[in-house]
Amino acid sequence: MSIVICNYEVISPLGYGAQENWRNLFIKDYSPNYKLNISEFQIADFLWETVACEFRDVVPERVAVVLSNSKYNFSAFGDETRFVNTFLPHNLSSYVAAKIGNGCIPYSVSGACATGIMSVMKGVEILNRGIADVVLAGSIEASIVPLMQASFQQLGVLSKRRQTLPFDRQREGFVIGEGGAMFVLKKACEAVNYPKIAGYSYLNDAYDLVAFNPNTQSIERAIKLATSDISNIGYVNAHGTATKINDALELKALTTVYGQTDKRPYVSSTKGHTGHLLGATGSVELALTLLSLQHQQVIPHKELSNPMPEIVPFIENSPTFIESALTLNYGFGGHVAALAISR
Repeated sequence: MSIVICNYEVISPLGYGAQENWRNLFIKDYSPNYKLNISEFQIADFLWETVACEFRDVVPERVAVVLSNSKYNFSAFGDETRFVNTFLPHNLSSYVAAKIGNGCIPYSVSGACATGIMSVMKGVEILNRGIADVVLAGSIEASIVPLMQASFQQLGVLSKRRQTLPFDRQREGFVIGEGGAMFVLKKACEAVNYPKIAGYSYLNDAYDLVAFNPNTQSIERAIKLATSDISNIGYVNAHGTATKINDALELKALTTVYGQTDKRPYVSSTKGHTGHLLGATGSVELALTLLSLQHQQVIPHKELSNPMPEIVPFIENSPTFIESALTLNYGFGGHVAALAISR
């Protein structure tokens, strides 16, 4: 049975709320606010304000929350009085479940930078198994702290120019950002006029702790499993971290999948606008992709002055109508996830 997204909200370096995020995507000289300077729980409170109306008349025992974080809630780091209740990743889900009421089921998943859409996938599975009638799914992360900055700097994936330039020849890494998104999921028979989860896939590359298998077969397979007809996809929000290897392999996979077809989707990565939100990147990018579907407009590249040759066939034409869109996320440890949405 189809699952629909009844409501959602997003906060990112582009702004607070879906409409502010959408507006700022198209302001060429907009300067992202990468560090939000609020805690993970304050982000949750902001997102909850928009979606709370969906839970006024529910039975808490028939509701599940899958709100995840790929690391820790660093706002509580070093605070002994709050450590147990707020520092651990699952604390976010429990915090929001308590707002819904006694009996609401909290879940948390972790899949590195694929955590966000993995949380939505988990929500779909919970509904299809009949465990709950409504699911609140998403992810939140605020990881701009010295420990994480130093770790990613050591890996050599951060941009020295503090620019995230996906699929550009001058790309040199990403800027870390903060944010999150929440989605209210229900079965389609209960809500028919909302965007649908058209398909999804979650695989593991099982090649290396931090590197992709150069043959890109896991990415290709994930794309094909997530949609029954790749030609229906009008827009792809790619993972596009602006690292040398990731972007090259992702484009290799997309070229292999669409190389034999006449109809190619428009491809961009919204990390050029938001930076890389790590565990929150999947949920924020899904929200931005939903906005693209709603407004029937692809999301342009923030900056692409020197495009990689492989991206050119995917940006030559913008679709006049977007029936379905695809968002892709990968994570250290070999996580490969793809999720398709449709009107």
